[in-house]
Amino acid sequence: MSFLQKISITRLVLIITVFLTVTGNTKFFSETLVVYPWSDNVLFLVSLAIWLFSFLAILLLVVSYRYSVKPILIALLLISSIVSYFANNYGIVIDDNMIANSMETNMAESIDLFSLKLVFYFLILGVIPAYWVYKVQISHSKFSHQLWSKLKVIIILIVVFVVVTLTFSKSYTSFARENKQLRLHINPTYYLYAVGKYINSQFETASIPFSKIGGDAKVVRGDKGKKLVIVIAGETARSDRFSLNGYHRQTNPLLAKENVISFKQMSSCGTDTALSLPCMFSSLNRENYSHAQGKNMSNVLDILSYAGVEVLWRDNNSSSKNVADRLPSQNYKSDNINTVCDIECRDEGMLSDLQQYIDNYNDKDILIVLHTMGSHGPAYYKRYPRKFERFTPVCRTNQLNECTNEQINNAYDNTIVYTDYILSKTIEFLRNNQDEYRTAMFYMSDHGESLGENGLYLHGMPYFIAPEEQTQVASVLWFGDKFSQEVDITKLKNSSNKSFSHDGFFHTLLGLMNVRTDLYNKKLDFIPYMGFQSN
Repeated sequence: MSFLQKISITRLVLIITVFLTVTGNTKFFSETLVVYPWSDNVLFLVSLAIWLFSFLAILLLVVSYRYSVKPILIALLLISSIVSYFANNYGIVIDDNMIANSMETNMAESIDLFSLKLVFYFLILGVIPAYWVYKVQISHSKFSHQLWSKLKVIIILIVVFVVVTLTFSKSYTSFARENKQLRLHINPTYYLYAVGKYINSQFETASIPFSKIGGDAKVVRGDKGKKLVIVIAGETARSDRFSLNGYHRQTNPLLAKENVISFKQMSSCGTDTALSLPCMFSSLNRENYSHAQGKNMSNVLDILSYAGVEVLWRDNNSSSKNVADRLPSQNYKSDNINTVCDIECRDEGMLSDLQQYIDNYNDKDILIVLHTMGSHGPAYYKRYPRKFERFTPVCRTNQLNECTNEQINNAYDNTIVYTDYILSKTIEFLRNNQDEYRTAMFYMSDHGESLGENGLYLHGMPYFIAPEEQTQVASVLWFGDKFSQEVDITKLKNSSNKSFSHDGFFHTLLGLMNVRTDLYNKKLDFIPYMGFQSN
């Protein structure tokens, strides 16, 4: 039998389904074996493979016809090979939030994920079988014969699927109810579901009219003078890697010399930037937030602008994720504007020429957001200038599985040391302006990062199964001399060990800028003020 001998559509689909079930689901089966050990669950695990094959084959047979079968199978092979790479090497789950994040990732971040191993996966599991599908000849019979032949196979598969499910009903009930996280690793069905969910959300977003909220906002300045607040939106900074929070390494040598408040138990809104960043600035809490709603209503920066606060967004990351769509914004990813660039443009460059901007608006309250590149992986070694390499040896590749845990952790911790420097420089900048303004700095990371704990790397896990490493984030406050007189510092420091979340970020920014609006909830404001404050 020739390798390229004519075969029917049904047989082609079954061959590729076997291939996808076996090669695309190594992560799924490895995770399943943890919950269902082979020695005690041999028959169930075999049935699970049959169950997966039957389910996928039914789906593909339904949509595969003369002109659709090859494009569908080729696309699945190519995409599934890439999904397999990220699943097997980083433990990443491809859900709708991850798809949204990848769609908004810039070229530099994409390059950081590129590797020869990725090429190997793509060639062996994607390109080569896809090329065979492209070249193989399909035997075409009358449509009625083709339909009947396919229908017979589908009926057989349905019977097999039902019999397997009923035979091991107790195991499948446990699998479905108690181990829902396992289905997230099924390739390609789960990412197909995620793609559909993402596309639906885009249509939903486009269909929702923009809702302006907070139109009643106004600044209550009194006779205390103008405010200058810099908000630093951090990237991928874990709370437990800040020495301010008890980490055994000195990763905050400069902040340790400053009178700062570090929130030790701050929970993020999400585990990826595309969701967590806009959610931070939204009035919606984590449980209620959706891209469709969040992108189509005023966020806290919009509301501050309505109140008369001068708001500026400077970005050294991929983008504002729609947060600054209606506000002045500047992109600092290019050396055309960022004056501090080497292998990449550095976060400290966003402080350049900032004084000139402030001087241009010296009659107004000012809030500036600096969206940093922070500790974004997997190429942690790129995230800081070499002089900040305090911990060695470091992992100098984006292939984290090729590095030791020590090397990965050293590289990541060095990014925190550089973040410490950025925050210190920001404080210094604000201190130079405190004669004219009541100054404050508020640092908040968008999400955390897995560094190999339990075989997981990077971030983006669905929130309900995400480890604390991805959801517990660094958060730091600093007040200038004038501003600190308005804050109950003792009470604030005493509360810094309590549990907080991104849900309070919206209200805290309103409080920081003394903006009155019916949307403000004092109970969710992180900061206890002395005397009267916005209500």
